[in-house]
Amino acid sequence: MDATEPEPSLRSRCERIVFGRKVWSIYGSLVIHVLTILALVPWSAVPSMPKRPMVIDLQFIDADDVGDAGGVLIDAGAEAFLEADTATDATGLSATVESPALDVTAPTMHSRPLPDAATVMAALATTAVTGSPSAAGEAGGRAGAIPHPAAAAYASRQGSARGQSVAQNGGSAASEAAVERGLEWLARHQAADGSWRFDLSGCQCNGGCSFPGTVTSTTAATGIALLPFLGAGSTHEQGKHRATVTQGLYYLMSRMQPTPRGGDLGEGTMYGHGVATLALAEALGMTGDQMLVSYVRDAVRFSETAQDLHGGGWRYLPGQAGDTTVTAWQLAALKSAALAGVPVPSPTIDGVCRFLDRVQVRHGEGYGYLAPQDRPCTSAVGLLCRIYTAWPEVATIDRGLARLAKPGPGPEDVYQNYYLAQALLLRGHPAWKRWNARNRDLLVARQATWGHEAGSWAFADADTRPGGRLGHTALAVLTLEVYYRILPLYGEAVAETGW
Repeated sequence: MDATEPEPSLRSRCERIVFGRKVWSIYGSLVIHVLTILALVPWSAVPSMPKRPMVIDLQFIDADDVGDAGGVLIDAGAEAFLEADTATDATGLSATVESPALDVTAPTMHSRPLPDAATVMAALATTAVTGSPSAAGEAGGRAGAIPHPAAAAYASRQGSARGQSVAQNGGSAASEAAVERGLEWLARHQAADGSWRFDLSGCQCNGGCSFPGTVTSTTAATGIALLPFLGAGSTHEQGKHRATVTQGLYYLMSRMQPTPRGGDLGEGTMYGHGVATLALAEALGMTGDQMLVSYVRDAVRFSETAQDLHGGGWRYLPGQAGDTTVTAWQLAALKSAALAGVPVPSPTIDGVCRFLDRVQVRHGEGYGYLAPQDRPCTSAVGLLCRIYTAWPEVATIDRGLARLAKPGPGPEDVYQNYYLAQALLLRGHPAWKRWNARNRDLLVARQATWGHEAGSWAFADADTRPGGRLGHTALAVLTLEVYYRILPLYGEAVAETGW
């Protein structure tokens, strides 16, 4: 470039670079490569796979638990649960059972086919009790647990022993099918945190069930919901409802409040403390799991220190003068804890006897709530407590039971019938067979059979209305489990050996 020639502008230099003949070949190559890449995209794309939701089932499983009796019992008959509609019960009578279907529009938790009478009885009759509570006791239960003599006392809750107890003590194929349906309903209404609530909140029920309860104690609700599962042989170590029981027990343990007087499980009411303690004590007795020992021991200590030292009973608050129903739950919890090896001081039981003396009438044939009265429901409670404490006046107990059983079971009296069934059976009372047949068939007939309420119960029982559908269902299932649940926990040997 000549020195005198003017220097080209910046714009002219850019135009020369962009539009010059030397860069045309670059542009052409770029266009060809882009078109080639676009043409190859459809051939190289990988079709997307639909994502499946991941289902996580958390269970506490030991290596030697695979194939336990509970799993075999249910899984083997699951496909046939809805096939048979008619069966012959233990008394030889034909029992027709409708197998209710769940409302498919309603949310279900732990949903599975609902059982019928024929399948349940066939499974119980043919299932060996491998992995049963007694077997767990001989092996020491969970790793690190010690052998426990209480396990044998719960052996009738599982397998063929359960079926034999049903046949011998007045149960039927229909009553066993009702138990299984009730357990399914309870499992579906467990909350995500492992608890149950009387108002049916937190369990995805979404108003699918009527008649919710009003009691606010979640430990009371969780405890009373766990008892039917334990009564049917399921624990946190084995059984059909193992996962359900595991979550419930862990919830109860998480709710224990340490105090200088022991571990408080009540959430404001000694009702809740007694029921929750009973559930933990039964789980300990059935498994011997040493993880539970400290919780049961602390709960027992709280019951002892919360007892009314003057009257000997319990009521809503620690130290409050007692009533018959709260006292009964505390006594049952203490009895089960003692059976599981947790010491219960004799002065505590002496106090219970003193309380019963204070509220009795006619020398112990009838019992009141807070004072001496002759009320049917509290009389049934009081007479059962007399059996628990090995009261020697057995003739008086039998007269009281005969008077209560004479009219037959009240159709709405689920609480009274729950206690009376236990007392009549434990005493081997002459009225048991007739009274039980009516009560058993009444409960089976009253069970809900359709929609989201299928498997549950609701009664017009003023004594238990605050517990709502959850409380009534638990009590009904426990009553239908009486044939194997309480034996031989409080059997005739108690009269000979005492507490």
